[in-house]
Amino acid sequence: MYLKFYFKFLTNYFQTGKMVICILLVHFLTIQLLRPLDEMAERLDSPIEQPVYRELKPFADKIRSQHENILEAASVHQDFTANVSHELKTPLAAISGYAELLENDMVTHDQVGHIAKQIRHNSDRLLSLINDIIRLSELDHKELPRKFAAVDLGLLADECCRNLSVSARARHLSLTCRGDSAVLSGGRDLLKELIENLVHNAIQYNRENGSILVRTGQENNHPFLSVQDTGIGIPKNQQERIFERFYRIDKSRSRETGGTGLGLAIVKHIAEIHGADITVDSEPGRGTCITVSF
Repeated sequence: MYLKFYFKFLTNYFQTGKMVICILLVHFLTIQLLRPLDEMAERLDSPIEQPVYRELKPFADKIRSQHENILEAASVHQDFTANVSHELKTPLAAISGYAELLENDMVTHDQVGHIAKQIRHNSDRLLSLINDIIRLSELDHKELPRKFAAVDLGLLADECCRNLSVSARARHLSLTCRGDSAVLSGGRDLLKELIENLVHNAIQYNRENGSILVRTGQENNHPFLSVQDTGIGIPKNQQERIFERFYRIDKSRSRETGGTGLGLAIVKHIAEIHGADITVDSEPGRGTCITVSF
């Protein structure tokens, strides 16, 4: 009886010992397995290295890619916030300065009209900035439902040109709309905003007595819209950046004409919503042609 009890005790002892050894071994192996992940997490910003385990490479590539995207998005957001603060501060400072002159009776009667005009000009610029910032924020939410319907680019472009003809004549520019019917599925208000921003940009950066030609039609069974001007043109090394927020080729001209630097950024967003491609053909001094292919 005692012998039987003794053997049972030894059996339970060795089983318990084996279990403890297994637990310790699993703990050790788990640490070894997770160590490369810990090291990778600590060196996300370092150059990409081959993971210890070949099976981890897709995971490591995905994590690094997401990390880079997060850093890039944070940088863009930080730059945008800094630019917004600067752009809003400029007209506000001008309005505050002119108001202070009026408040302290530091202007003559003849200067009142000029100061009032400057206050209104900067107020309009401030309002345009706020409206464009809000619009960009709305367009950033691509998950919002879009009500698309059949839209004729030709008719819409003609309407936009008629609406902007007064602005063109004020700058001694000829604005012509020419082309065939080009029907696509899209948001009418969004497409109208895209066309008006492109035409307004062509007016703003054109030369006196210049011209603007808006064309629509079908190319390779795809609707297209192009806006061509005889303006100052864009250097090759800056053409990829003109759709960035607040990017300007000629900052002094933009401020003089009231440009916000957000018009082409809005165009890019609307084009992306419609799955369209944008191409830029331009040379300094020879004008610019921007084409949107749907």
